[in-house]
Amino acid sequence: MQFKLLNHRIFLCLFFSLFSLPFSLVLAQPKVNVAQLKAKFPNDEMAYVNRSEQVNVEIVNGTLQIDVLHQEDRVFLDERASVWADERIYFSDAFQEIKDLEAISYVPEKAGFKRTVVTDFKTERPSPGGGIFFDDMQVKKFTFPGAKQGGIGTVSYKERIKNPYMLSGFVFGNYVPVLNSDFSVTFPTSVKVSYKTYGDMKGIIFKQTTQNGKTTYAWKAQNLKASPLETESPSLRHYVPQVLLFIESYTVDGKTTEVLGDVQKLFNYYKSLVKDLNKKPNAHLQALTDSLTRGKTEVEKIRSIYYWVQDNVKYIAFEEGLGGFVPRQAADVCLKRYGDCKDMASLTSTMLNLAGIPAHLVWIGTRDIPYRYVENPSMSVDNHMIAAIKRNGQWQFLDATDDRIDFGLPTSHIQGKEAMIMTSEDKYEIVPVPIVPASQNFKRDSIVLSLDGKTLKGKGTLTFKGLWKTSIKSAVQYRSEPQREEYYKGLLSRGSNKSTLEQKTVSGTNQRDVPVRFDYAFKVPDYVQEAAGELFINPHLTRPWADKRQESSRKNDWKHEFAHSEEDITILPIPAGYEVTNLPTNASFTNPDFGFKLSYEQKNGQIIVRSHLTLNTLLVKKSSFPEWNKMVAALSEAYSEVISLKKK
Repeated sequence: MQFKLLNHRIFLCLFFSLFSLPFSLVLAQPKVNVAQLKAKFPNDEMAYVNRSEQVNVEIVNGTLQIDVLHQEDRVFLDERASVWADERIYFSDAFQEIKDLEAISYVPEKAGFKRTVVTDFKTERPSPGGGIFFDDMQVKKFTFPGAKQGGIGTVSYKERIKNPYMLSGFVFGNYVPVLNSDFSVTFPTSVKVSYKTYGDMKGIIFKQTTQNGKTTYAWKAQNLKASPLETESPSLRHYVPQVLLFIESYTVDGKTTEVLGDVQKLFNYYKSLVKDLNKKPNAHLQALTDSLTRGKTEVEKIRSIYYWVQDNVKYIAFEEGLGGFVPRQAADVCLKRYGDCKDMASLTSTMLNLAGIPAHLVWIGTRDIPYRYVENPSMSVDNHMIAAIKRNGQWQFLDATDDRIDFGLPTSHIQGKEAMIMTSEDKYEIVPVPIVPASQNFKRDSIVLSLDGKTLKGKGTLTFKGLWKTSIKSAVQYRSEPQREEYYKGLLSRGSNKSTLEQKTVSGTNQRDVPVRFDYAFKVPDYVQEAAGELFINPHLTRPWADKRQESSRKNDWKHEFAHSEEDITILPIPAGYEVTNLPTNASFTNPDFGFKLSYEQKNGQIIVRSHLTLNTLLVKKSSFPEWNKMVAALSEAYSEVISLKKK
């Protein structure tokens, strides 16, 4: 659902600022102490001196009109200025108009700055992602000429928002420092505007004024540090302060039109978009549904329909205007065999209803969006549509856009998120999507070892279940055969980089409701160490989490795709004529969010080594890093232990 990302793209990619007019508009030569800024931000490539976004709402000729003035001034702080010289302004003709675009580049010279006005503006459509995304999104592109260290780029433009539901808000923060930032909205008494804040607003100054019958809400901030851009982190919106705007209603000629402001109003708008959906019976769709479900139990019917949509409807998003909001008729989606998330939700729910299984449309946001519905009851709270059914008193969520997921599991990117379920034409429920427990997302590696001199040989079975299975299927789905083989070699490498994969069979990658399974054999030359007639073998042929220590310099929490558990069972038959001289002691670490157990047992002429690691959370908090690192240290020490054998 591209439309959900539209305003986020604009205010996340194009951050604007200022307490006053941008200096580019009032000074022939900008007064910026670049050396001072460089000293203040030695590790940053660029800083925003000013960011500003001023929203003006009024009634013009009996029509609501929303205009936004965007302004910004950036300073290039090092020789990597060219990285920040390209600017992109994304918009949709259906919902926005961009005009009065001006940009100026100030290039440092001995006598000051050379002022160069940007004249080469291009408007084009972004390249579709992999041939699966086509919409009415456009982009205005330009480059600040002569950008180099110490240079300045300024830009301003006006945006007219054509739909009051599209008004979003402002993010105070970026991945680079922002010295001055301000946001305001001005509106007359005939328009009711409200706002909510999200995140830590400490240090952001708010002021409300009324003049000439108009009210202005204004927020100002200074010296905002760069938000760290780190891998496996929640999105920027999870960390930075934000103002979320809502036009609640507006009155023209005595008639009041309600817009947004609370969850009920948001649902009212959403239901208006689907009021004509799938009202007409379709014989072909009914016949197809009957053929898939005839003679089956309820759960078999659900699986048959869900998997048919996954397998037969290709994900392609054609979104233009309100087409980015309104699901297509199920019969049309079925006939054309393509659609996006909302189209697949339309088809899935309709076919289930035709099979006599009550199913419902669902609006939901993915995990990169931090808000709950009550916190941000606007169209920026969600960006996805799926279907839902209720079985045994519990909601189950069906996301047909992921053809790798098994029935009964939510896709990983909606775990823990709130879902708005349309339970009838006039009612909804807000329901949290369950987080799949670690015990369901399971990896097990069972290996039987043998010794051939210094060479270690093994035969193993590696299985994946739950969302871990989905992840493996995703990893191999679009790889070429040679790439897939390389992936398998890495996945099944054991012991050292000398490990060779002798044979393998793979099953389950093209099946549902069964684990992905690898049966394999390997050998590792020079793995067994010998000294003074004694053999030394480290049984830990893989060492999960040993390299996952979190540095104290990391600023963000550590995000995971899913909670999971992994078990390794390694069996070493004691060679004839040998006895065990050292069996390491058991080790463990316990924390509510993560931990491990590692045990050794000598039984029936075998040594059995078991390790079990568990991650019970989707987000390891920075405050938990010391405990996590303590666990990694204990685990690494346990991994270094060896078994020793000697001849009797």
